[in-house]
Amino acid sequence: MNFARIAENLIEEAMRDGAFDNLPGAGKPLPPIPEGDFMEHFAARLMKEAGTLPPEVTLKKEIVADAKAANALPEGEEREKALKLLNEKRLKLSMMMERR
Repeated sequence: MNFARIAENLIEEAMRDGAFDNLPGAGKPLPPIPEGDFMEHFAARLMKEAGTLPPEVTLKKEIVADAKAANALPEGEEREKALKLLNEKRLKLSMMMERR
């Protein structure tokens, strides 16, 4: 028995047992299929539901926070180090975005 037939049997059995009765959203239309890359949309939805963010978004937030912190520092070696780290993160973000 192939996988498709096994899945079909399990679905039919669940339907007979009423597993699909009274589900939330019953009788309502399905959401529209997104345009573009379905897998990218699906991955974004999974991350949203899991409460996580894509690495690019996380890095952008770090860059904004680091820029504020670096600008608040007085002129000197510590500020130069902070700005160098900030530029490295900006370069990393640029490379991440280029790969997409």
